[in-house]
Amino acid sequence: MTRLLNGIVAFGSTLLLAVTLIGAGFAAVAIPDAATATLSRAFSGCDQPNTPFTADELASMAIAGKRYTFDDNDRVKLDAAIAEGNAAAEADGRAGTLTRESAARSLPADAISHLDDVYRVASVAKPALVIVAVLCIAGLAHVAVRIGRRALGRTLMAGGGLVLAAFCALGAWAAIDFDGLFAAFHSLFFQAGTWTFPYDSLLITLYPTAFWMGMGGIWLAVTCGLSILAVLIGFTLGHKQHD
Repeated sequence: MTRLLNGIVAFGSTLLLAVTLIGAGFAAVAIPDAATATLSRAFSGCDQPNTPFTADELASMAIAGKRYTFDDNDRVKLDAAIAEGNAAAEADGRAGTLTRESAARSLPADAISHLDDVYRVASVAKPALVIVAVLCIAGLAHVAVRIGRRALGRTLMAGGGLVLAAFCALGAWAAIDFDGLFAAFHSLFFQAGTWTFPYDSLLITLYPTAFWMGMGGIWLAVTCGLSILAVLIGFTLGHKQHD
């Protein structure tokens, strides 16, 4: 009975570790502002040469959008950031014939609705991933104490290897058809038609395809880096002479 229980815990810990490693990459792009700020300054507006906003204004709005979506869902702060950018564009005469109500200068109801949908998913995902990480640590501790270091090493290698295999496949898909991967990812969480917008809308200007490719790259790098570390630690533990 004890052996069966240990086997179940070891298997479960492998799966929990895999989810935790993926969650770490998600946390790297969703929690701090750094990724959004860096990628926005590099890519926001890259496909929209006629946008009335400067790179700094777009970055400010992109960060406000990220905070609205993943942090506080504070509409007042988001509207203030967009209003500030519009006021600057108007003062410099960059706004042209576009009114503030234009989708190129504002986030209409459907765009806000999508950001709210993302916020609801993130609000569930963040605490769930924390719980998974805690269970993962508890499971790995059980494996280390009750089964042994070599078993812990095998678990670390299996969890890290599983993620690396999955992310290699996803990376190949992204390299061949990033739009297809992006669509498939969204279809898992959102209804069709609720996350597509005109190419010249402010939402797409703030977060173009290149921006999301950069986010995917950061997520990939963090998760794969930690997975490789898990495999290396697991390999070391698995080759100890004594438990």
